[in-house]
Amino acid sequence: MKLSCFIFLSRVFLAAYLLFGVFGATQASSSSSFDSLALRNNQAGVKEQAGIAKQSNPRRILFVTSNQHFYGKSDIPAANHFEEIVMAYDVFVSHGYRVDIVSPEGGAIPIDYVNTSISLQKKYLYDENFMNKLERTYRPEELNFADYAAVYYSGGGAAMFGVAENRAIQKLVVSIYENNGLVSAVCHGTAGLVYLAGNDGKSLLDGKNITGFPDAFERKDRPYYATFPFKMDQAVQAAGAHFKYSPNWGDKFYIRDGRLITGQDPSSSSLVAKEIVEYLKAHGLGSVAQDEKAELDQIRLVLTDYIDGTANGEPDRVRKAFHEDLNLYSIKNDSLDVWKGKTYIANIAVGKSNTRQGKIVAIDYEKDVAMAKIEILVPGFRVFTDYLMLAKVKGVWKIIHKSFTSRPV
Repeated sequence: MKLSCFIFLSRVFLAAYLLFGVFGATQASSSSSFDSLALRNNQAGVKEQAGIAKQSNPRRILFVTSNQHFYGKSDIPAANHFEEIVMAYDVFVSHGYRVDIVSPEGGAIPIDYVNTSISLQKKYLYDENFMNKLERTYRPEELNFADYAAVYYSGGGAAMFGVAENRAIQKLVVSIYENNGLVSAVCHGTAGLVYLAGNDGKSLLDGKNITGFPDAFERKDRPYYATFPFKMDQAVQAAGAHFKYSPNWGDKFYIRDGRLITGQDPSSSSLVAKEIVEYLKAHGLGSVAQDEKAELDQIRLVLTDYIDGTANGEPDRVRKAFHEDLNLYSIKNDSLDVWKGKTYIANIAVGKSNTRQGKIVAIDYEKDVAMAKIEILVPGFRVFTDYLMLAKVKGVWKIIHKSFTSRPV
């Protein structure tokens, strides 16, 4: 999976930076007889979670997927359900939440059940950033439970293998749940919940109403069925839960019981995700969009100080934008030319404006580091392209590195 040009340059630039040492609610969406059960559990669930925002302030959603390429030890291909992933993913990102994807082994995961005649699936199939996530899933050991507000187990036949019994995933998900997080699953993804147990040894499913892909819907005459490590209904019930399902395939049936939300089949994927979003926002865990806008605004102000300061003869504005240890890098006579930021600022004549016209082309940031591309036109002379690295030092964004080149107008 190719990276976009800017992301690629960002990573190359980061390598250069390091090299040079610059510094409850249960809710059933079906019109079935479970509606009254949903209402009762909805009242109990809200009371259970009244203090979620007081514990921590995570803003990410964690998807749990499988690395399994075949049903058991057979040669029958298995995969994660693409629709169940993209339907939920689209809901989360459209509401400003960040999504990470984990699998037992990390890396690329198999996907199937792809239908490009469905516009949403086609959109994400050709989305480089999204497909990059599927190609580079995290291992559970790489993640911190405190970063996540909710977990979403997607389905597909592969979900029956390697996930439920993975101790690292169990530990990660239980920690999220015990930190007042939500845990959800759709279709065969429910299989991943059956061995989850809290620090007291009690199953997270104990006494809960749970749905998933019922054994009654499986094609028991097909070879794949014999490879399953357990029957969904029985495994859920063995964990102390009450397994419920609608007899109608594709009717968007799901159940929310406290901080567990489960959907029966692919048709419930987006509704489960919407339920998670509604719950998180109700408990003070809104999206990261507002926070990201604030950070980007701060970064733009720093870049503007640099651009306007150099154009208008205001060295103090440039000094404010630059970290005191910043260096500038360019290629001169096929060799690396390095000079100090302090020297650059000293060459700016106070009050002497020039014809430089600068613009911000792109910004890419993560947590406390950022990359920016700036273009500066000097009319009748050259166009300069700056690649800047920024870092948030003691709560203030600073430009810590500048590499640049130019070309004739």
